[in-house]
Amino acid sequence: PHQKIAQSAQAKYKQTKEQALTFFQEHPQYMRSKEDEEQLMTEFKKVLLEPGSKNLSIYQTLLAAHERLQAL
Repeated sequence: PHQKIAQSAQAKYKQTKEQALTFFQEHPQYMRSKEDEEQLMTEFKKVLLEPGSKNLSIYQTLLAAHERLQAL
Protein backbone atom coordinates (compact mmCIF):
# COMPACT_ATOMS: atom_id res chain seq x y z
CA PRO A 1 0.00 0.00 0.00
CA HIS A 2 2.83 2.42 0.82
CA GLN A 3 4.27 2.07 -2.67
CA LYS A 4 0.89 2.87 -4.22
CA ILE A 5 0.63 6.04 -2.15
CA ALA A 6 4.14 7.06 -3.20
CA GLN A 7 3.32 6.40 -6.86
CA SER A 8 0.10 8.37 -6.54
CA ALA A 9 1.93 11.31 -4.95
CA GLN A 10 4.60 11.13 -7.64
CA ALA A 11 1.98 11.10 -10.41
CA LYS A 12 0.18 14.03 -8.80
CA TYR A 13 3.45 15.99 -8.51
CA LYS A 14 4.23 15.29 -12.18
CA GLN A 15 0.73 16.38 -13.21
CA THR A 16 1.00 19.56 -11.11
CA LYS A 17 4.39 20.37 -12.62
CA GLU A 18 3.07 19.82 -16.16
CA GLN A 19 0.02 22.01 -15.50
CA ALA A 20 2.18 24.82 -14.11
CA LEU A 21 4.52 24.54 -17.10
CA THR A 22 1.56 24.71 -19.51
CA PHE A 23 0.21 27.82 -17.78
CA PHE A 24 3.57 29.62 -17.91
CA GLN A 25 4.05 28.65 -21.57
CA GLU A 26 0.65 30.18 -22.34
CA HIS A 27 1.38 33.27 -20.23
CA PRO A 28 5.12 33.94 -20.62
CA GLN A 29 4.84 37.48 -19.26
CA TYR A 30 5.10 36.03 -15.74
CA MET A 31 8.46 34.49 -16.61
CA ARG A 32 9.77 37.80 -17.92
CA SER A 33 8.72 40.08 -15.08
CA LYS A 34 9.47 39.44 -11.42
CA GLU A 35 6.83 42.03 -10.47
CA ASP A 36 4.14 40.34 -12.58
CA GLU A 37 5.09 36.95 -11.15
CA GLU A 38 4.82 38.30 -7.58
CA GLN A 39 1.37 39.76 -8.31
CA LEU A 40 0.28 36.42 -9.79
CA MET A 41 1.51 34.54 -6.71
CA THR A 42 -0.31 36.97 -4.40
CA GLU A 43 -3.58 36.36 -6.27
CA PHE A 44 -2.83 32.63 -6.45
CA LYS A 45 -2.61 32.47 -2.65
CA LYS A 46 -5.92 34.37 -2.33
CA VAL A 47 -7.63 31.90 -4.68
CA LEU A 48 -6.26 28.98 -2.64
CA LEU A 49 -7.83 30.39 0.53
CA GLU A 50 -11.31 30.54 -0.96
CA PRO A 51 -13.93 27.89 -0.23
CA GLY A 52 -14.31 25.57 -3.18
CA SER A 53 -10.79 26.10 -4.47
CA LYS A 54 -9.70 22.68 -3.19
CA ASN A 55 -11.30 21.10 -6.25
CA LEU A 56 -9.36 23.27 -8.69
CA SER A 57 -6.29 21.96 -10.47
CA ILE A 58 -3.07 23.96 -10.25
CA TYR A 59 -3.71 25.16 -13.81
CA GLN A 60 -7.24 26.34 -12.96
CA THR A 61 -5.95 28.10 -9.84
CA LEU A 62 -3.21 29.91 -11.78
CA LEU A 63 -5.73 30.84 -14.47
CA ALA A 64 -8.16 32.24 -11.89
CA ALA A 65 -5.35 34.35 -10.41
CA HIS A 66 -4.36 35.53 -13.91
CA GLU A 67 -7.95 36.49 -14.76
CA ARG A 68 -8.25 38.51 -11.56
CA LEU A 69 -5.12 40.45 -12.43
CA GLN A 70 -6.54 41.17 -15.90
CA ALA A 71 -9.71 42.53 -14.30
CA LEU A 72 -7.84 45.01 -12.07
